[in-house]
Amino acid sequence: MRFLAISFCALALIPGAASAQQSKQTSTKGPTLQSAAVGFSVKEAKVDASTKVTAAPVVARHQGQDVAFMAVGVGAMIAGALIGGTAGTIIIIGGAGLGLIGLYHYLE
Repeated sequence: MRFLAISFCALALIPGAASAQQSKQTSTKGPTLQSAAVGFSVKEAKVDASTKVTAAPVVARHQGQDVAFMAVGVGAMIAGALIGGTAGTIIIIGGAGLGLIGLYHYLE
């Protein structure tokens, strides 16, 4: 068992000893700032300030209200399912309608 443990330690040290004789490489190893970025990166070309045009950002109107309609519609459908009976069915249909109206305006 001791021989097996010493063999594992020796095998673990072999790669370090083998690379000790090699010359240092100039390439950087490890994580870089570019690899840490998530998503798309935009590389702007060099452009004169006279040709660069800035456009106003597109703002979605009433997007929060539409999401709220969808959430309230789902909540009403759940409440209608818990209530049951004819009243519950009416509440489920109303909640589905409210959720669909919110979805329609959200996707518009």
